[in-house]
Amino acid sequence: MVDKEVIESKEFKAKNPTGMFPMLETADGSVCGAIAICKLICRESKKLYASGTPLDCAMVDQWVNWACTNLLPNIDQVMRGVYGHEPIYDSSWKEALKELKSQVKSIDTALAKGNGWLVAGQMTLADVVLSVGLTQAFQTQLDKGYQNAIKDVAKWATNLYGMDEFKKVQGAISMCAKALKPVTVADPKAEAKPKAEPKKEAPVEKPKKEEKKLDNVQSLPPSPFDLYNFKTLFVNHKDKKKSGVDTFYEMLDWEGWSFWHFHYDIYEGEGDKLHITNNLMNGFMNRAQHTSKYTFGRMAVLGEEPKLQIMGCWLVRGQEIPDGLAKEHPQFEYYKAKKLDPKK
Repeated sequence: MVDKEVIESKEFKAKNPTGMFPMLETADGSVCGAIAICKLICRESKKLYASGTPLDCAMVDQWVNWACTNLLPNIDQVMRGVYGHEPIYDSSWKEALKELKSQVKSIDTALAKGNGWLVAGQMTLADVVLSVGLTQAFQTQLDKGYQNAIKDVAKWATNLYGMDEFKKVQGAISMCAKALKPVTVADPKAEAKPKAEPKKEAPVEKPKKEEKKLDNVQSLPPSPFDLYNFKTLFVNHKDKKKSGVDTFYEMLDWEGWSFWHFHYDIYEGEGDKLHITNNLMNGFMNRAQHTSKYTFGRMAVLGEEPKLQIMGCWLVRGQEIPDGLAKEHPQFEYYKAKKLDPKK
């Protein structure tokens, strides 16, 4: 802390005319502001500026400046809603989150072209500044499902957050499996305008309401197989491996139901740790709760670290995968589905 009297003194103002902190005093003069100090240290040590050529330095500065003027202010808006420190309108928060995801997509594209780094195929100050700025976003909003759409960014961030040098300063960073709900306020209503006197017009027939389009489960003919009663019976059956299965096969409406094998498409960096893989599987199950009336399945994490796999066997209504999974589940697109015939 610097005393107010010191800050207002002529001597201090001569060193720090902008009043910005932190401030670094050197033999040649003073530098103020975290980014400016970082740039000075990197240039003096000839580290984190790639080859140090004018072009490499300009590209590093380009990303750092973009982070300060675009990315970080937008993240601040999103965090206002996540933590609820200051009120933010729901529409403003959603717009900020949409813009943040668009910015992260831009980073993902650059990393794919730059061999996993932003400049010159190696770690620079640009990677440090952007990854530090994104830590809270990864901890609260950029969840596992979204990370599958930005695989280069997810791999890049995981690599940086796992470095000992990073942990010593930022601590251990755990990326969220599920995005947190924001604390926002409703948008103010527009001022009510005085109502004009209604014109008398001839009665008009009301248009008929369009019938709600049924999904592929709702449109199926009735089935005699009662899933709820079967679940109750099977869960309490003493011999689930033998006679319980025989009873299951006798009860099942084979025309109205089908068996499927689901296998999660593990990408590089996933499946290393058991607790993280369990969280990924549980997130999938939680997002499938709305299908419980017409699905019955078992998921499992199989194998050994660091080559764990997520698989499951499901009974579903109909001969196709229900829309509730195929179209409404945000993570289902990352699963390979194979139809089974257990009677063979």
